[in-house]
Amino acid sequence: ETAKLISSVFNAQIFENGLVHCDPHQSNVLLREHPKKKGKPQIVLVDHGLYKRLDPEFQESYARLWTGIVMADISAIKGACESLGVDKMYPLLAAMLTSRPFDEVI
Repeated sequence: ETAKLISSVFNAQIFENGLVHCDPHQSNVLLREHPKKKGKPQIVLVDHGLYKRLDPEFQESYARLWTGIVMADISAIKGACESLGVDKMYPLLAAMLTSRPFDEVI
């Protein structure tokens, strides 16, 4: 449940709001019991000094990259990476994002 919550917080920042907290280490991402939903976790982000506004083109390309990764579609991964300026290093970026060797990504 906590992992899903953390994922949803950062996914919303990247794909919905386009405003990303850029310093999410363990001292800046706090977990506590939700004050209105007993027994449920709540994420609290602190230290709001470093944010990045993502432009819509980046958000769309990044979404296409993740779709390509999830679908194991090499041409989609390559195309999305090219639009992000990665070009020939697309296997490395996909491997870095998934923490898996590229041959396991596809």
